[in-house]
Amino acid sequence: MKTLSITTPFLLATAILTTTLHAKPFSQETVRSTSNQIDQLVAAHLQKNNIKANPVINDATFARRSFISIAGRIPTAGEARAFITDTKKGKRRALVDSLIHSKGYESRMFNFWADLLRLKTNDESYGLGWHLWIRKAVEDNMPYDAFVHAMVRSEGMASENPAVGYYLRDRGMLLDNISNTAQVFLGTQIGCAQCHDHPFEDVTQRQYYEFAAFAGGTEYKSADAQNKLRQMTMHTMKENGAKLSDRRNKKKRNKNQGMARKTARDYASLFKYFRKNAVTDNPTQKLKLPHDYQYNDGKPGEIVEPKTFFGASVNNVPPAERRKVFADWITDRDNPYFTKVIVNRLWAEVFGRGIVEPVDDWSETTTVSHPQLIDYLSKVMIATDYDVKEFMRVLYHTRLFESAVTPREAAMGGSYDFRGPILRRMSAEEIHDSFIALEFGNKDNTVNRRMETQWETYAKGVENLFKMPPAQLIALDKAADEAEKKLYADRIASRKLRTAIDQAKGEGDNEKARKLQRELREKYASLRRKSNQQSMQGEQGSMVSVVMQRNLRTRGEISMRSSEKAAPLKPGTFMRQFGASDRQAPEASHTQASIPQVLTLLNGREVTSMTDGKGLLANSLRNAPSPARKLDTLFLSIYSTLPTTTERQRYQPMMKSPRDIQALAKAMLNSKRFLFIQ
Repeated sequence: MKTLSITTPFLLATAILTTTLHAKPFSQETVRSTSNQIDQLVAAHLQKNNIKANPVINDATFARRSFISIAGRIPTAGEARAFITDTKKGKRRALVDSLIHSKGYESRMFNFWADLLRLKTNDESYGLGWHLWIRKAVEDNMPYDAFVHAMVRSEGMASENPAVGYYLRDRGMLLDNISNTAQVFLGTQIGCAQCHDHPFEDVTQRQYYEFAAFAGGTEYKSADAQNKLRQMTMHTMKENGAKLSDRRNKKKRNKNQGMARKTARDYASLFKYFRKNAVTDNPTQKLKLPHDYQYNDGKPGEIVEPKTFFGASVNNVPPAERRKVFADWITDRDNPYFTKVIVNRLWAEVFGRGIVEPVDDWSETTTVSHPQLIDYLSKVMIATDYDVKEFMRVLYHTRLFESAVTPREAAMGGSYDFRGPILRRMSAEEIHDSFIALEFGNKDNTVNRRMETQWETYAKGVENLFKMPPAQLIALDKAADEAEKKLYADRIASRKLRTAIDQAKGEGDNEKARKLQRELREKYASLRRKSNQQSMQGEQGSMVSVVMQRNLRTRGEISMRSSEKAAPLKPGTFMRQFGASDRQAPEASHTQASIPQVLTLLNGREVTSMTDGKGLLANSLRNAPSPARKLDTLFLSIYSTLPTTTERQRYQPMMKSPRDIQALAKAMLNSKRFLFIQ
């Protein structure tokens, strides 16, 4: 057998790439040849370092790994049984292709982008729109470069262009937004240079401000709202016979102008949620060096012009085109980091670790363990026209994805040889969605329509608001003010009730506490009824709800997947306990163990209702005709495999007692075999 040199696979792969990767989506033959070249590049590295690749996993392990990695959940018992018993040749490739084109994949990838972009669904009005925009982008398989360009270039009202959520997420913190832009899309952490020259990288504070100057004209306000506010003010002044340009009487003119300013302030509350939920680009506004700038290459308060500090040199940009040029430069195929960073992130999603680690710490001095592999993957991504789904499909078809996991964690800062994927615990979202599959079955196609309905109602309401004549807007403002006063009064009453409940509990008067608790529940129910009644009271009632941002806070039903829930979830909730991101930083989720996780898995509602309740798993166990079938159901549902002979001998006697069945089910759900991806 011929021994391949380290360069042979790369040259061969590049040649095949040039001749075959020309269509989107790839044909089965192209996917197979491309994934084979990736495997050859990995194999050449292992061969060079005298490292043996991990063996190929069995069908049951492959099915479970594929469902979790691609669809974000374990397979149902029926799905696991169907794959295990299937005797067709090529069933693994067929499974990967079916999952990559499933709603489960869309749910899983939405979670990936939402975590990376720090999405906050219920953050004012823009959050819900941005949530749905990202979900639609994943559903439509929007090319990655177009996805990024649309957000970086975005402007307008959130109700018209929800992609502005990318900037509104950091409203008033432009420099932080630029730091996140560099980190997320270019893998470059330059945040330190916001306050001083970077201590570890060759980036000065001036270069940071020049980079941020591409977005220096960004403003968070709506010109349409300002225009409507002016019309309302002028209408009121005219109704009162007050003139703002009375040249004959200066004293009266000043008085009328003061009255106009006061009127505008009063009416401003009508647009307070719309004026700031918009992004505009002001060509006359420019970024300046900070007032405490201390370096010799500039003066405090000096205007800085947009300029790149790596890659293609871009400067002398017309002010009106700064953000467009910025978006063009970031997403350019020749950008030294844009393509490499995303293929490295996606590689880490599939195999548990990036080729470059940390995945957002690229620079000219970065050590790449597999430089030819990262170059080839970048070519594959470009060949797909930045089709993330097709790129992921190629990775899932590799022999590497079928290899047994490596249980030993790679050293911090060290390279990884990719003998197989890294053994990892399921993410919080994967655990939640697997529990949903156990209790309710396949819920991949269940969509939170409430989110869509609320957003459509809101967007239509905003459209109607800006069509209203001044007199109607003034009447709406008065109605909204009255509704807001009542709302504040109800909130104060509710707060007093909560205080009284705490006091009664502290005094040991449980009867009084229960009575007050019932009163508080009635108060909340009354508030919900008032809100619903107001929304149904004709056009004005509906518009009051829009103006006050009511009904924009949303949550998913208990049987819905994690992607259909508003995020971030509150601290203490199931997914937050298991490491779901607080959305304060990119990719802030974690899989660290904790005591609350153990208690939840032992006694939490999620596990109890799944094993003792009326859900799919509990019903399947009750309806199984024999102890053997009950054990099969338990193992297929939780472990995605049938029990071995030894396991059958040990556990089948327990299947005669419902209590023992529940105890075994809970033990299996608490096991590493369930929580970790083999």
